[in-house]
Amino acid sequence: MNHIEKLAFYTFLALIIWLPIPLGSNRDWAWAIAELWIALQSLMLIAAYKGSLPFRVLSSYKVVLLGLLVFQFWVLLQTIPLPLTWIATVSEQTAYIYDLVGAQTGYLSLDSRTTQISLFKGLSYLLFFINAAFLVNSSHRLRSVVLAVVISGTLQAFYGAVSVLLNVQESLVFGFPEKDISTGSFVYKNHLANYLMMTLCLGLGLIIAQLHISPSGSWHIRIRRVVEGMLSPKMLVRLCLIIMVIALVMTRSRMGNIAFFAATTVGGLIALVFYKKKPRALIILVGSVIAIDTIVVGALFGLEKVKQRLVETSLGAESRDQVVVWSMDIIRDFPITGTGMGSFYTVFPMYSKSDIGFYDHAHNDYVQFLVEAGIPATLLLGCVVLYSLFLCFNTIRTRQSKTMKGLALGSMMTIIGMLVHISVDFNLQPMANAMTFILVLFVANATAVLPATGRILKDSSTTQLTNKKVFSND
Repeated sequence: MNHIEKLAFYTFLALIIWLPIPLGSNRDWAWAIAELWIALQSLMLIAAYKGSLPFRVLSSYKVVLLGLLVFQFWVLLQTIPLPLTWIATVSEQTAYIYDLVGAQTGYLSLDSRTTQISLFKGLSYLLFFINAAFLVNSSHRLRSVVLAVVISGTLQAFYGAVSVLLNVQESLVFGFPEKDISTGSFVYKNHLANYLMMTLCLGLGLIIAQLHISPSGSWHIRIRRVVEGMLSPKMLVRLCLIIMVIALVMTRSRMGNIAFFAATTVGGLIALVFYKKKPRALIILVGSVIAIDTIVVGALFGLEKVKQRLVETSLGAESRDQVVVWSMDIIRDFPITGTGMGSFYTVFPMYSKSDIGFYDHAHNDYVQFLVEAGIPATLLLGCVVLYSLFLCFNTIRTRQSKTMKGLALGSMMTIIGMLVHISVDFNLQPMANAMTFILVLFVANATAVLPATGRILKDSSTTQLTNKKVFSND
């Protein structure tokens, strides 16, 4: 493979680590950097293949790509000016609102400017997935991508935990006030908790992918494997997971911790029941994560405070649940078209029935997508996620490769954790979290289609394998 393509892959790994650093890429200047980064990657790929990209590769990911493409096409329609009579055929309420101000034309979005911003971000997500499909073309590169995610999570966890332990009063670069809660380079603690949940689950999958599946035999072989394990890179990954668990507990995020525990528990049970040729150490690993990491480490670094927050949680004291209830009225008025991506903060004040403060997000991504994109488009994205979840399950159940099965299990746990966490927060709004989740969906699909061993060679028209043992025990 030529040097430009390799350089593009290295920039892809660097982007994974960079995304959470500038405030979770949740500022206009920060996501603009990421968008330019992805665009330059695409240009590098075009240069590497001299304009003849191997588009056959994309057919392996057609379900996810088609879902993302159709969704972005819908967001594009939300930004196009249309006659009010056309708008009225799909959303009478939207046409009525534009008619109130005497407009001759209108948009399906009630805030077309923010929808345009969301469109560019969404196109970057789509392009990011396409770049991943071209660049991550072997099991070795797939492991490298997951390792980059683990490294990124470890850096965030170390910075966040050390800031709390050293009682840092404000962030080093941007001067944001710091409390006794770990936020890493994010502004909002739940966004860090969500990011760590994803990196932890993928890290677990990476460790499981390296477990021995053959019988250990004599005590001599068992002792040798234990020593080799202690000196192997997977022990470093295990230490990274411990650091991330410490930081996750120190975020004091209630649902962030619950989502991680739920993901590891459900994923562990699925693996124990359906894992084909499961490693003997799998039970010990899953048990240690749930018991040692959460009980021992949590007792030392603040799990009791998380528990206290759960006990003290009161629906009467929380206003976020009221936001969800009132948002149902928006969904009722705009069920098909939505109000436009990114428009929640503009529309919600019209439906707020009391002074509960400013809410720019619904603190529930299911509700926010239904409000902004409408029911059909949201269901489309839901089908993409569920399809990826099914592929993970099928890979665990049918494939021989321990690498692919391990990474599929990590992706499955990540998706389960995300489905839990977004029910109470807006974790798909920061670009760092959203793009990392897009990467998880890619890994989930890649584990089902990539060869277990052998390097993929690409030319202008075809993709060939140097090793025909596609489903071997690598």
